[in-house]
Amino acid sequence: MKHHFWPVVILIIFALIGVKALFHAGWYTSHDGEHQLVRQYVFDRAVKAGHIPPRVDRQLLNGLGYPLFTFTYQMPFIIGEPLRWMGVATQDTVKLVFVLAYIASGLTMYAFAQELWGKKAGLLAGGLYLWAPYRFSVMFVRASLGEHVALAFVPLVLWSLNYKFLTRKRVVAGALSFAGLVLSHVMATQIFLPVIILSGTSQLIRAKNKLLLATRYMLMAILALGLASYYLLPALIHRADVQGLNRHFYAEHFVTLKQLVYSPWGYTFSQVGTANDGMSFQVGLAQWLVIGVALVALAVNFEFIAAALILSFLVAMGMMLDASSGIWNSLVKNYWVVDIPWRFLAVAIFASAALAGFVITRLKSVVRITVVVGLVILAVYNNRNYLRVNKYIDYPDSQLAAYRGTSNSYDEYQSVFVSQALLKRQNLPEAEVVSGSADITVNRSAPDQLLVTVQAQTETQVQLNTIYFPGWTLTVDGQSQNIKSVLSDGVPRVKLGPGNYLIGLIYRQTPAMVVGNMISLMTIGVLLILWLKHPKLS
Repeated sequence: MKHHFWPVVILIIFALIGVKALFHAGWYTSHDGEHQLVRQYVFDRAVKAGHIPPRVDRQLLNGLGYPLFTFTYQMPFIIGEPLRWMGVATQDTVKLVFVLAYIASGLTMYAFAQELWGKKAGLLAGGLYLWAPYRFSVMFVRASLGEHVALAFVPLVLWSLNYKFLTRKRVVAGALSFAGLVLSHVMATQIFLPVIILSGTSQLIRAKNKLLLATRYMLMAILALGLASYYLLPALIHRADVQGLNRHFYAEHFVTLKQLVYSPWGYTFSQVGTANDGMSFQVGLAQWLVIGVALVALAVNFEFIAAALILSFLVAMGMMLDASSGIWNSLVKNYWVVDIPWRFLAVAIFASAALAGFVITRLKSVVRITVVVGLVILAVYNNRNYLRVNKYIDYPDSQLAAYRGTSNSYDEYQSVFVSQALLKRQNLPEAEVVSGSADITVNRSAPDQLLVTVQAQTETQVQLNTIYFPGWTLTVDGQSQNIKSVLSDGVPRVKLGPGNYLIGLIYRQTPAMVVGNMISLMTIGVLLILWLKHPKLS
């Protein structure tokens, strides 16, 4: 580790300069910033209530309940949770996760590139990965926390594929990093999967024992999917139980090649078409220069991994242009979840940064120094005005505690049972009398359960205002009820005679969730066994 001390220090300093805007007090305006704060707060609320892993929250969707973490990525909030337990405010927690993931991404890119081409190559690759316009757009314009964290795992996944160093512990690291990528952002996982496959293929071509290496890759993938099963399996099984997961906007958000070379910086949104876009889609001047030099270097001195990276860059460029609309039309019919073409900028800035490491190893020492200095200066100059947020605001936990939205722009995870009439009601109580005469006392109100005492003076109907989603169970005086048979407008409505009753609405993990949890736990056991066995896989 001591041999990497100064490159690591330099990259950390470079990263801290890039995120200096996040050390300001409070929060900042951005596309998804409020959503990230809400998700971290709701995740913490669920964990502290014992609802682990978090699946639903009754307060969301106007108090009707929402299966947020059945579908939303979880890794950024898992990372942030220890900070919340230490008493760090939610807005500071999320900013720290942004900072930590940003630093980590530079270091993981360094690890990947230096193992292939040396420390200087790793240092340059890490620096260009940090200082690309899209990275600052992700942080300061969009506040896309999941995608941001995913970018720290991608280099680690590719690092784990190196056929020269594939020990048992490297297989474990690869499984953990790939699972981390999946749990950080499924869209980013889909976008980078071809890059991972191309990189692995380039390693297989060079390996002597191709069957053994392929087996190790397969083991790594199986373990990664096993780890992520607690999230992936329910998300896939319960897609049919929500309304908005089939939205696609790709046809409205292709960009032009001109925009990829240069487009003005802005803090508003990608609009339909290209004429009124309020944000930038530029790849970066230094990044474009790297691609140009890499094409020449590859023609002179071919290398499989570099070729895979250049191909990844070119495919990413194509996928953002209108010419690829036919491909998009086919993909969206087959579990393709990526919604907007310009998300492929993530692949472009990854590939160009890694290729910077390849480029400098193909240059003579005098030219190499000139190119390195030139690329660093160009990257700093290109991004000098992008290191700031639009506007600072304060978003205290007290405001988050009262939040009753969904943290999704289109409420995509609404249960298919949702009632529009109930959604329109303001200040909806947790439970109410809809006919007859009764007094209701709320005994416990938690993200995953509601316990109420009902003192009915007459024949009464009590409505529990939580929209049904698979997993919700109903009990009256401890006796299980068929919750689906008593639904009215999507919520349970219980008929009671005169008397006192204890009604419970409790969320239980569905069979898909239970199976997913078990697979993940068993996978953790397998990973521990592999980690503790020190010798190389052979």
